[in-house]
Formats: sequence, C-alpha cells, structure tokens
Amino acid sequence: MADFHTKSFFGQNRALIINSPAKSVPYIFLQSIKRKIDGSWEKPSKGEGKTVKLSIEEIICILEVLKRKSANWRGYHVFKDYKTEIYVRWESEAREVLIVNVGEYKKKLKFPNTNFLTLLLEHILTEKIEFATSGTFESKTEKIERKDYGVFSEHIIARNGLQVVETTEYGVDKEVMEINGKIKVESPKAILIMLDTGNEFWIPKSTVHNNYNARDKENYQKLIVDKWIIEKYIIGIFDKHE
Repeated sequence: MADFHTKSFFGQNRALIINSPAKSVPYIFLQSIKRKIDGSWEKPSKGEGKTVKLSIEEIICILEVLKRKSANWRGYHVFKDYKTEIYVRWESEAREVLIVNVGEYKKKLKFPNTNFLTLLLEHILTEKIEFATSGTFESKTEKIERKDYGVFSEHIIARNGLQVVETTEYGVDKEVMEINGKIKVESPKAILIMLDTGNEFWIPKSTVHNNYNARDKENYQKLIVDKWIIEKYIIGIFDKHE
C-alpha cells in the first residue's frame, strides 16, 4: 500500500491537484493552478496558484456531495492573514458537472473524473482513519505546534431535498465587532440573522458575546460578534452593495 497519493485533473486552462503526503497525517492538500499567458502552468512549489489543507471531516463533506447526498459544501479557511473559501457543488440539479472553487480558482469535473475523484477520496479516507488516528501518529507529532481552531457546521435542506453543509475553520480571534440584525431562526448551535440589506446567513452562537432575544423576530438587535464571522459574511455583502 502506497504511503502517499497525488492526482492531477488538468483542463485547457485550469487544473486541480489532490495530494496526500502520507497516510499517517490527518489531512490532504487541495491545489488549484491555471495556465499563464505565456502558456506555462503555475507551480505551487513557487508559491503560485492556491493551496488549502483539508481535514478528514472535510474530505467526508466533499464525498457527501460527490455521492449526491449533499447539495453542496462550503468551507472557509483562515491561515494567518490569508482567507480562502472552498466551495464544492454541482453545476445543476442534473448533477453531471462538479464545480470546485478554491478562492478565485474554479475547476469543472465531469465523468469519469468525478468517479475517479470519489474512489480516490474514499481510499484516502479509509487509509487516514486507520493510520492517522492511531496513537503512533500522536506520539510522532508531540513536538508539532497545535493552533486552536473551531469548526461550525449547520445543516440546511436545499430545495431539491439535499442537505447543504458548511464548515468554517478559523484561528481563534479575540476581536469582536458590533452589528444589527433580526433573528429569523434559532437552532441548537446557531442563529439565522437578517441584515437591513435583506441578506440572511447563519452564525454560530459561540461567536455572539452579548445577550439577545431569540423570540423577537420583528426588531433589529445589537449583536457583538467575533470579527472573523463579520469578515466572512458581512463585509463581502457590503462590498457587493457599494
């Protein structure tokens, strides 16, 4: 059994690369590159393109989309000052063309590449569950610096009956910002708020640092929220309305 896996999905101008550096580490790398004006391809080894690290849980989320059990999956990674959105979805309800967005990079995959990707991720997932979650791996990485992070997942049902899964991985940020919003829906872990622009989105309750009335669905309320959630949703919304 191989210790690492690498697979490239090349198109005319875009490419997606899956890289599992070892079966004993609980993550893979997802790399997106494009063809330059001179005809050459960007090289991740030179810092070109866009590279993100996906956890075992995120591999599972992508497989749920590939197996047509979820409508889409959106992940949001923050590394130092760099923020990257990963969005995996089907182009239409026919679910024949898969679109993978990594930041501003977009790659479309069709049969048989969608099947190949499914089989590859299933194999990698099986390996990592067996080898990357054992005590052996833990003992080898005692000296690795572990940074705090949080994961938020809210399951929403799309119109076609499939669930929409969103996870956010972020560095712990003590900065907060104040917003005004109406609380539309409350779940055990999150609240759905609406801004005066009409935009609605879920935010985890753990990111709200003041008291609010979840039963008041008519009035705008002041919410003191972690800065990262503001940067993820609201700043982008305001930018679109300028």
